[in-house]
Amino acid sequence: MAALQASGTISLQDIEEQYNPGSNLPSRGLNEFYLGGSLVRANASNNSSTNMSAGVPTSGTISLNDFYSKERAFKKTFSDGDTNQSADTIFGDDFEVDYPKQLVIGSGHTIGSTNPSNAALTIETNGVGSITVTNEGSIEGAGGTANGGTGGNALQVDGSVAVTLVNNGTIKSGGGGGGNGGAGGAGSLSSTATAFSVTDKTGNKPSFVPYTVDTFFADRYWTGIGSGQFGLNTSNNALSTQISDKGPVWYSFQVTKNATYSISASINDPYPEDGQTGHRGQPRVDISTAENTASQGQGGNLYGSGLSWSTTANLAANTTYYWCNYTVGPYGASSPTGNFFYNTMSSQISMAVNEPTTGGTAGAGGVGQGYNQSAGSGSSGSSGGTNAGAGGDGGAGGAFGTDGTNGNGGGDGTGTTISYPSSAPTAGASGVAGGSAGKSIQGVSNVTESGSGTKTGGTA
Repeated sequence: MAALQASGTISLQDIEEQYNPGSNLPSRGLNEFYLGGSLVRANASNNSSTNMSAGVPTSGTISLNDFYSKERAFKKTFSDGDTNQSADTIFGDDFEVDYPKQLVIGSGHTIGSTNPSNAALTIETNGVGSITVTNEGSIEGAGGTANGGTGGNALQVDGSVAVTLVNNGTIKSGGGGGGNGGAGGAGSLSSTATAFSVTDKTGNKPSFVPYTVDTFFADRYWTGIGSGQFGLNTSNNALSTQISDKGPVWYSFQVTKNATYSISASINDPYPEDGQTGHRGQPRVDISTAENTASQGQGGNLYGSGLSWSTTANLAANTTYYWCNYTVGPYGASSPTGNFFYNTMSSQISMAVNEPTTGGTAGAGGVGQGYNQSAGSGSSGSSGGTNAGAGGDGGAGGAFGTDGTNGNGGGDGTGTTISYPSSAPTAGASGVAGGSAGKSIQGVSNVTESGSGTKTGGTA
């Protein structure tokens, strides 16, 4: 109902129709319309809106002229910069009282939301009585956050509370955030590790080697690091050993890279015609992280089968490993513990390895357009390491009422397939979907709308 007239003749019936609509007229005396009574309500202590009956006496002398331009309503007129507004907070305890409530956005003014989790203006479900929203300006939701965030609502009417909307301005939901790109896939790179802290244990053997150190051929026993034909030699490419008879070779070392290393061993059979091939033996390698303990499974158990073999072992950087290379049977049926002879036992651990390279990082999605916020373009993904996939570009944020765009997927890695210290190459990750735009009106089924204004963004 419009406010009472501002001048001229005013009657008790006019006042009765304003403050006691629907009653049998006239039925009351003027002294029943004091401000603060049941008909002309005063503001609750936590009601910050304007009382449109302010100035009506609360007691004492009262006249018809006290009601010029008065209206039965609590009214909140918003100013620029008002954000995240709550009708329940504005009207306080009076929000649950059957008394008209008005919310007004004037021409040229904008209210908005700074957080997509909050609407610019929310009418909570506990509202009672007529609630009117008059928009001559703009109501704007917040833009969705990067990485596919949903845009914020502009006007949100919760529950089943009835709202009358007079919209002659604009109501805009926040745009959805752009999706992040996908991370690039890991690649693998051929490289060369380095062995260091190589320490020989000349003249000794671990307890799990089932025989004593053989010195039967005195000129051919193990003679230490870099000491000639039968010794331990280091190079940029490998650690290699050579020993005659049955060994063992026992030393410790560390490597500079986490990787899968190729190991190999062989025993030659220089005189097959002598019928003693069974006494050449077979090379066995044991790798352990404990000095006097059999293999703990670094790449397998005990390695080796046959006169010549190769396999792999997963070794961690900067970890001390104990390598033992020795000779095992077959010895021959009649001499299971006999000597091995006329042989040369060799072993090697190659420093040529493959290691994973890191995929490029994903580009971030742009924020959606919202109150005091422009839509952001997605950022570019970064390039990865050698043979790794580049990160995918992030998607752009959506304009008011528009969904954000999807992020691009990351590129696939390439290179030799490895599984240690991590699997490579791998496929790039998918991009993240762009976020949905918010709603210009959430709870539209509870809204009776009129006016020539526009809405940007869907309703629900």
